[in-house]
Amino acid sequence: MNRLLYATREGRLRVHHSLEAAARSGWDMGAADRLIPLPAGTSLMHLPGRIPVGRSSAGATVVVEEPGAMAVAAVLPPGYLRTWLPAYEEDGQAPVLPLYGYAAVASIEGEPYVAAMRTDRWNAWNPQADDRRHIDAAIRAARRALPGSRLLQQLETCATDYRCLTAQNVFLRRGEGAIPVSPACNAACLGCISEQWGDVDSPQTRLDFAPTAAEIAELAAWHLSAGESNFVSYGQGCEGEPLTRGTALVDATRRIRAAAPTATIHVNTNGSRPDVLQRLVDAGLNSVRISVFSLDDTRFRAYYRPVGYGLDEVAECASVVAAGGGQVTINLLTFPGITDAPPEIDTLVRFIHRHGVHQVQLRSLNVDPQWLLDRIPQPTRGIGLRKFVRQLTERCPDLQLGNFTRRWPAIERQPVWASSR
Repeated sequence: MNRLLYATREGRLRVHHSLEAAARSGWDMGAADRLIPLPAGTSLMHLPGRIPVGRSSAGATVVVEEPGAMAVAAVLPPGYLRTWLPAYEEDGQAPVLPLYGYAAVASIEGEPYVAAMRTDRWNAWNPQADDRRHIDAAIRAARRALPGSRLLQQLETCATDYRCLTAQNVFLRRGEGAIPVSPACNAACLGCISEQWGDVDSPQTRLDFAPTAAEIAELAAWHLSAGESNFVSYGQGCEGEPLTRGTALVDATRRIRAAAPTATIHVNTNGSRPDVLQRLVDAGLNSVRISVFSLDDTRFRAYYRPVGYGLDEVAECASVVAAGGGQVTINLLTFPGITDAPPEIDTLVRFIHRHGVHQVQLRSLNVDPQWLLDRIPQPTRGIGLRKFVRQLTERCPDLQLGNFTRRWPAIERQPVWASSR
C-alpha cells in the first residue's frame, strides 16, 4: 500500500501516517497506480503554495491540514514518461511553478516511488555516463579546434549551465550534435523554455544572433568528422524556430550534404513552414521531428499560439519529408488527461498513418499543471498514459516509440543538391 509523501514547511519529506497518495489526470483526481522506484537521476521537488491531497481508506479525497505542508513531485530523467500528475490544492498565493515535468509520487515501504514508465533504454543519453564528467576538458579541446566559433560559445553555456545533453554531445563529438540556428520564432508556446511572455520565467537564454551558413556548416563538419555514427540537428531548446532561417539553413544544409553524403541531417521544428522544409529536403535534409501537443485545432492554438500557420502546415511538413524518403518523427508533449483522451488518440493515430510517421517520442510536457489547465478550453478525460501507449502500439504496429532521435539513411533519390553542383 502506498502512502502520501509530502514536505513540511522546512522542506523535509514526510510520509503521512494514514492517507494514501492521490494523483491527477488533467481535471480529474484519482489514485496513482503502477508506480516505480525513483530512477537514477530523478529529482524530488516540493511545490510551494500547494497543499498536498491524499485519499482515505474509503477512497475520499482529503486535504492535509498540517500548517505549512507542501505537495511533492518528481522530475524524471530522459527515457522515462510521467503517467500521473501530482495532486494538490493551491492556497490562493501559489506562485507559478518553473517549467518542469511534474510527476506524482508516493511512499511504498518507506521508499519514494513515482508515477512513470520507461520509454527508451539508449544508454548514450544517460546524464550520469562517465564521459559526461569530462565535459570541461572536451570544451577546451573544442575551443582549440574552432577558435572564435560563436556557435560553440553558445553551446558552452547550454552544455554546462543547462546541462543539455545534445549540446554536450558536440563537445564529446558523439551522437546527435546540437546546432542552434534561429533567434526568432513564429509561435508563443505556453511551455517555451527559451522565452516567456509574462507568467513564467524562462530557464534558458535564447540564442541572440543569427549564425551564417558558413558557421553552421563549419560546426556540422567538425562534429560529423569524428565518426560515422554522428549526426547533426537544428532546432534546440536554446533557440526559436529553425524554419524561419530558410535561406541560410538551405545553404548550410547543401554544404553539409556535399561534404557528408551519408550523414543524417535533422531538424526539430514546430512544422510551420512546409515550403522551407521542402527546400531543405531538396538540399539534403533527411530527418524531421515535429513538436505536437494536440492535433485538435482549439487546443493546438491555445498551447502554441501560432503566428501565420496551423495544423494544415504541420501535416504538410510531415508529408514533405516522408515523400522525400526521410525520417518523420513526432515529438509528443504528453500531459495526463489530454494526450490520453480518446478523441486525441484517434486523431493522432490517423495522423501517423496518413503522413508516414516513423517514430513518436514520448515526452512529459514541462509546465505548471494547473496553470496549463486554466488555459486549455474544453476539458478532456484520459484513459491513462499506460493504456494510451498500449493502444498506440496496437493500432500502429510499425511505429517506433521512444525518447531519442535515431540516425537515418541518406535520401536515395537524386536530390537537387547533387544535380546542381
